[in-house]
Amino acid sequence: MFLLDTLDNLPRLQISNSLMRVFLWILRELGAPDVPSFDHLRNIQKSIRSRSGIPTIPAKSHFGNVFYINDPRHLIAQDWASPEVRKHIRVYPEIPEDGVIREIWHAQKWRKDMDCDLLSPMYEGRRAHFYMNELARMEDGRYVIQKRWVTFLQEVYADALIVEIDDSVCISFR
Repeated sequence: MFLLDTLDNLPRLQISNSLMRVFLWILRELGAPDVPSFDHLRNIQKSIRSRSGIPTIPAKSHFGNVFYINDPRHLIAQDWASPEVRKHIRVYPEIPEDGVIREIWHAQKWRKDMDCDLLSPMYEGRRAHFYMNELARMEDGRYVIQKRWVTFLQEVYADALIVEIDDSVCISFR
């Protein structure tokens, strides 16, 4: 079933219904076990597509042209779910080692100008989750408020405000 579905969905090779029927007939003639009927194959494909496929959304342009788009929410969810794709997704701005801007995540907009609420709000540390704009205690005992997460040399760091608490319980930031 898997190979038939793969053959039927090759991107640059359209298999007609007639040709698929011929493939199924040949498999039966060769004595292959569990060869589905054409209708059963199509029903299984429809079931798989409804459970795990990316929905196609019909749309109409301003000029009345009808076109179809793949649902971007499902595309993004599929990218995040794939370990092979996920490792290439940049979630934090990056400070390039040599200072040369080569990618969008190196640029000033991501590192300084962009509203922090639009960036990744959390970092998963060794023992805890750390959130932006929340008080956190550093390993040396000082307190900070993280403003944004950045990477440098493949390590995650925080742009943070240092919190100083004096004897009169007055809090100041540096």
